[in-house]
Parts: sequence; C-alpha cells; structure tokens
Amino acid sequence: MTEPQKKKVFVIAGEASGDLHGSHVVRKLVAGEGIAPCEVVCWGGDLMAQAGGRLLSHYKDRAIMGLWEVIRNLKKISGFLDQAKADILAEKPDLLLLIDNPGFNLRIAEWAKARGIAVHYYIAPKAWAWNTGRIKTMRRVIDQLYVIFPFEVSFFAQYGMTSEYVGNPILEAIDQSLQRFHGQRGWDVDLGDELGGPLGLEALDGDKQVVLLMPGSRKNEVRGLLPNFVAAARKYNDKACCVVAGAPGLELSFYQEILRDSVLKGEISQADADAVKVYFGATYHLLMQLGDGGLLQGVQSGFRNRGVALVASGTATLETALLGVPQVVAYKVNGFTYLMAKWLVKLRWVSLVNILLDRGLLQEHLQDVSPERLSVALTQLKENKQDLLSGYQELRDLLVMPSGSSASDGVIGGIVRQMG
Repeated sequence: MTEPQKKKVFVIAGEASGDLHGSHVVRKLVAGEGIAPCEVVCWGGDLMAQAGGRLLSHYKDRAIMGLWEVIRNLKKISGFLDQAKADILAEKPDLLLLIDNPGFNLRIAEWAKARGIAVHYYIAPKAWAWNTGRIKTMRRVIDQLYVIFPFEVSFFAQYGMTSEYVGNPILEAIDQSLQRFHGQRGWDVDLGDELGGPLGLEALDGDKQVVLLMPGSRKNEVRGLLPNFVAAARKYNDKACCVVAGAPGLELSFYQEILRDSVLKGEISQADADAVKVYFGATYHLLMQLGDGGLLQGVQSGFRNRGVALVASGTATLETALLGVPQVVAYKVNGFTYLMAKWLVKLRWVSLVNILLDRGLLQEHLQDVSPERLSVALTQLKENKQDLLSGYQELRDLLVMPSGSSASDGVIGGIVRQMG
C-alpha cells in the first residue's frame, strides 16, 4: 500500500527575522506537529534549511533596503520576481506562505492568486504605518492573514479584511532560546559562566561595562551605523567592551573591514576597534546576560546591570525590550529615502516598542547618529532604568497569548483549515 503523497508548502521570506520566525513553522510542517507531515520548499535562509525546508534561494542574496536603493536595483528585483515565479510553477505547491517583506511578497501573492494557488501571509504588511491603499490588494489576493500585534485585527477590520492574531513570534523565539540554553524556562543557572566560555567574555573584570551593538541585519545598515555605534560606546565608557550581535548571512570579515576602514578614516581609534567582539548566532544569548526581570525571572547572570544596548530601529528593539536590556534606538538612511519616509509614513514613533506602547519610552535618534549624541543618550539610561523596565513589562503583558499557544501554532492551525 503506497503512502499518501505529502502536501507541499512553498515559503518565502526576505530577511533574517523572516527566516527565524518562518523556521518555527517549517519545523512543525516537516515534523508533522499539529498537521500531517508536509514537504516544504523555501526562499529563506539557513534556519529554514536547518528546520527541514529545501532551500532554493537565500535571502542574503536578495537583501535590498531603502527606497533609493530599491529604485537603483529595480532590474535586479525584477529578476528575483521572475525566478520566484518560475520556482513556484516548477514546484506546484498546495499552499504559498509569505512572510513579511511586502514589497516583494505582495507582488508574488497577486501573481499566485491569479493562478489558483492558496496564499497565506504571516507578519502582515505594516499598512497602519503607511500606504493603506495596499489593503485593497491584500483583501483580494490573500486567503489568510496572520498578524502579530493585537491592534492589527481591528485595524484591518476597518478596511473589511479579516485577520487572525496568532501572538508575537519573538516570544516564541525567546522561549525556545531559553530552553535550548538552559533546558527549561526559569532554570537557576549562572549565565555568566555560559557567556564566559563559548562566547569569550571571560576576560571581563570587576565591573567592566558591556555595550551591546545591534547595527542592523543588512550590509548598508551595518556600514552606516557600526562606526558611530562603536565610537559612541567608547565615549560613554572608554573601558567598555563593545559586543556586536553579528547578523545572519554576514561574515566576520565584513565587520572587520568596516572597523579597519573606520580606523583609517579617523572615525574610531585602533583601541576602539580592538575593544569590539563580534558573535554570530548568539543575539538572544547575549541579551539574556544583560537583561533583567520578566521572561528572565529566576535566571542568574554575572553580567546583569553591567550592560546597555545601541539598537538599529526594527525588530531588534522589541527583542531587546522583551529581554529587559536598557537601550537607545538609532537609525540612519539615505537622505532621499528619509525625506520620502517623512512624507509617506504617518507615525509618531519609529521603534516597535514606542509604537505598541503609544508613548516615547525609548529614545529615538534618527539621521543624527553622531557619537556625541548617542553617548549622552547611553549615559541617561541609568537615570531612566526603572521606567524602562516597567514599560518593558507592560509590553510583555500586551503581547503574551492568554492561551499560551505560540505564533507558529496559530499559523499551522490556519494551514490545516486551508488544506484539510
């Protein structure tokens, strides 16, 4: 008796965060958790491949950020779209799961829907920030929309579009990271020992400060922010150890090249460059060492209260907040992109933390990311720490699902309803 043919799901993500959150869904699809085991084909990254997906294209080969940069690379983007369509036609999936990355994925959704392919969308386009006109297209081409912020359900409903709040995938990623490092949530373990071993911070002495630098996940972001982040950290504390959370898809040599160039240009000193350590695949682990309260209750660390973070605006601000690390948000883009964003984006805040809380809990420094300005902002974190931690707890309470289910569970449930 032959086994029934597996259903096939084609997943597309365009950046590191999409690869991370998509990998949790891919793992459950392949393993058959809550669903009959499926074949999964991916346009994603290393994490989706490790979860059991068959990787056809890596997001790092397609990473283009900023309006001006997109305009300059229209021909290249058109080629990516054509290749994605060709791969989908060749694979003949039963369902297409698109993750975030709306500039690319909404075009694929429209094309796929016209060919009778079921389209599910995880991590909705931020139409509440700009371009509500997209919702008309979304309503027409998306069969199931999974949202990750509670307010998005009522927002999309205003425009006649049904969506499902599945919880925030960052909580799931943090929970899995805690379990991976410590066996179970709340295990009483000295994370300082863990950090001092595999991550090489054993040389930290006394009350030496750690400044965690998160300058983005794309090359142009890192090039624009890393030199100023390093200089700001060393102005804040000239004996601080600057720890960089290396982005997936980027190489150590890329960071080293930026530091070398910055020394040659006089932006930082050689001593500043020597104080920088870059670690890959350890972002949550690093945040755990420096975080306080909330999700880390009962977890001990010798580095607690000895660190702050400089963070590029984006998903990383939410991750840093949920793990309780005092942070300053900074971001800089091409001048043309910034002017267009000011015209198009109708939000008071840019960081997800401030947007969700609807107040300026975090300092946001946009375009003016001078070391002098950022070092002053880091100094002010000590005065505001209790307000920050209270706001972080409010944020956790807002995002946690009462049922205790994970975001990927919600997506799997929707796929089951679609495919039967």
